[in-house]
This record gives sequence, C-alpha cells and structure tokens, in this order.
Amino acid sequence: PSRPYPPPRATMSRFLSFLSNHLSTSSDSDADASSDEDRPEQPSSPASGSSSHQQFEPAPRCRVCVIGGGAYGTAMATVCARNKHAVCMLSRDEAQVRCINDNHVNPKYLSEYTLPELITATTELPEALDGASLIILTLPAQATPAWLAQHRDELPPDVLLCSTAKGLHLETKHLLSRAMLDALGRPEQPLALLSGPSFAAEIMQDFPTAVVVASRFLPYAVRVQRIMSSLSFRVYTSQDTVGVELGGALKNPLAIGAGMIEGMGLGTNTLAAFVTRAANELRELCVAMGGRADTIAGLAGVGDLMLTAFGQQSRNRRCGARVVAGERLEDVVSEMTVEGVPTATVACHYADQCGLELPLFRTVAAVLDGSVDARDAKDAIMGRPLKREM
Repeated sequence: PSRPYPPPRATMSRFLSFLSNHLSTSSDSDADASSDEDRPEQPSSPASGSSSHQQFEPAPRCRVCVIGGGAYGTAMATVCARNKHAVCMLSRDEAQVRCINDNHVNPKYLSEYTLPELITATTELPEALDGASLIILTLPAQATPAWLAQHRDELPPDVLLCSTAKGLHLETKHLLSRAMLDALGRPEQPLALLSGPSFAAEIMQDFPTAVVVASRFLPYAVRVQRIMSSLSFRVYTSQDTVGVELGGALKNPLAIGAGMIEGMGLGTNTLAAFVTRAANELRELCVAMGGRADTIAGLAGVGDLMLTAFGQQSRNRRCGARVVAGERLEDVVSEMTVEGVPTATVACHYADQCGLELPLFRTVAAVLDGSVDARDAKDAIMGRPLKREM
C-alpha cells in the first residue's frame, strides 16, 4: 500500500529545519506569542490546570490555528486554549465569528459552553495563520484535500499540520494523508494525524480523554502531544501512521453496522459479537495494509470502535439505526456528516486488493448501497461456514 509520507531522505532538510525552529529548548515559540502581560489569563478547571499530579512538561505557549468552526474544531481550540495557547479559529460564517469573538460562544455548535478567552475567530485565512506554529485541520475527510489544494500557496510549508479527519479519500481510494500531501503538492510538509475515542461534547465538559497522534517523524507527534496534553486530555504518540489512520477511518463503517443491529432490536448479545468480530476484521485489514496489530488494539482502533459503536453521540451509529428503520441514506447524510458511508466503499476496495474476505465490512457496504437487505444480511452472516475463532 502507498505510504502517506515520502522516504526520510527526501524530507531530511525540512525535518532538521523543523527541529531547529520548534523543538529547541529556546523560547523562540514564545517570541511569536503575546507576552504574559498582554495575554489574558484564562481560568482553568481543576482537571486541566496545573497540579502536583501533572508529571509532564507542557510546551511553551504558542499560537495555534484551527481550520474549521464545527464541533470538533471548537473542542480542539478549547483544548489548546486551556493550556494557555492563543488560538485562532477559521470559519466561513461571519455571524459565527462575531459571536465567538464578542460572546465567547460558538452559536452553531456546542453553544451551551463558554469558550476560553484565548480563542478568537476570523473568516480570513492569513489572519488565522499569522504566527501559528501548529495548524489543526478539523474539516470533514472528503473536503480536506480539496481545501488544501485551494489554499496551498497560503499555507506555510514548514509549519506542522495536524489532521483530525477520520476517513479515506473516496475519489482516489488513498489514505487521506496521501491525498492531503498530493493536494498540497509538497510531500515534505510536516504532518501529524490525531485519532482516538473523543466526542467533542465530552472534551468540552473536561472529561478525561485519551487520544493518539501519529507521525513518521516522532518529534512532530511529540510537538502536538506537548501542546495539547493536560490532566483532562492525554495525548499518546505513535509512528504507525498507517495503523492510526486506518483504525480511525475503518471503524466508521463498522459503527454503522452496530447502529443497524440496534435499529433491528437484536440485543446486547448480537452487538457484543458484532463488535468483537469487527475488531478482528479491523486488525486483519490494517495489518495487511502495513499497520501494526498493537495499534489496532489501542486508542485508534478498538478504543475508537467502542466509542462509535456504543456511544449515543456517534453519527455513524445513528446512521445505521436510521437506515434499517426505513429512512433513505441520502436523507440521513444530507443532515450530518457520516464518514463511514464513503469509507465503506474504500474498505471493500482495500479488502479486494489484499485478498481478504472481511464479511462484516462487505455486508455493511452492501446494505448501504442497497444490494442487500439488513435482515437478510443477518442470516447470511450467521450461516457462514463454521471455523476456529482465530
């Protein structure tokens, strides 16, 4: 399978530049940020504030740009601002921007929460990027490459991008990271991928949350880890970009299947069996594509699968339940982003490439495209030839 990054030799000069600019012990990153006197103090909650229990050193204060004014973008901005970083969110909606700046509330998403004062918003990309040492992309997966292609000349080639999108690129059937770098036209762009079980609303409530950030160059992942980690938001690092990316993306169609089980009223036995076997298929496909089995056993794989299969806030789960209840798939996806719908098609493409059976992935895709009825699929799955579990 295509790797999301080029060979290290092609990127070594930019990597060394990144180390010099961002990972030294000097206070270069502080020079771009406001001084302590100019920066408004943001009260921190007991969970996220400094404490004798915190045994890690956070990153020096810096500026962060968040692309996207949705629920997850708001949560990522809040995580960074709680750690005293100045954050600028980019949104196309002028009314939304005014409300964030004037009232410290995102009126469209998670409006019940007051945002930290260190968060500002703008409709202008140059303003959002000004002085940023980290750019967090929170756009839907299918929209991300096109947005990067449109704005690649405005995005600094040496600033670290961190993508939170969990999906595969339907148009090219590539890993999203490869589609992103192709859209930028510069494979040496510093890039990290954040994934794991993390509902935006629960992040806003400061509930303890753990995620993983991956990059082939570990210092990129460590940079994101230090900027974002707190006592309520713990970030682990990984160099298994394939496993982290595929785990985060491929669990989405499986979560749709979990929703279908719920929608048919089949009970906890069925759901537990489905999620267990789904985790096995997830591991099998990710390992075949070059990921690591232990990555799939972690936050980006089984962790995220459990969240989306069982969580009431999961859009993929709700989609599955609504489809088997008789709603048209087109109507469901017109109301909300459901990354598992396009990902189901790409997952079957990958299974074909790797010569894997993966009956649960294929069944979910068949129900979504209308070629199989969900109730017929149940008997087809249960009637397959008997075999050893592993």
